[in-house]
Amino acid sequence: MNILYDSDTEGCIQEAVVLERIVLADGILSAEIPADLKEMPESMKEMFYPYEDRPEMILADADGKNQMTFQRMDKKLGMEETRNAAEAVREYIGRINPRSELSLVHLYVDGQYPAGWFTMELEESEEKQQHVKAVLSVYNKMWLVTATYPVQDRMKWEVLLKHFFHTLREVI
Repeated sequence: MNILYDSDTEGCIQEAVVLERIVLADGILSAEIPADLKEMPESMKEMFYPYEDRPEMILADADGKNQMTFQRMDKKLGMEETRNAAEAVREYIGRINPRSELSLVHLYVDGQYPAGWFTMELEESEEKQQHVKAVLSVYNKMWLVTATYPVQDRMKWEVLLKHFFHTLREVI
């Protein structure tokens, strides 16, 4: 386990975030994520993802306020195409959610796998949430990663997601 924020550090105003390495969907990748994210129970999956083609792996904290999903798409994608693929996903999301304000696509390149990602705000049960969609290329396949969390935790999750991208590794 790894601690990203240590609340005992002098001057730290952030609650401690303990990270653990997990194996992601398809068993070919691992990464560090917050330790309080566990496989979402089926009843919660039905509530949050009531459609047939839900992501392969859905993780959440106990009350479902913080979530991450991982899904391998049936599309070929080279690493050099990551930004363009993220732009295409952003354009698609903008068409199906025309009232949502989407950020520009950002590209994280400091890890083994580049990640193209953007954010949008969601209103879930009268509470604003930040939603991140990220596109990765692993073995020339497209992966979609999402994270959803309360808007007030935006800065914490920006660091968590960059750490996640940086710690993506092949499972040996």
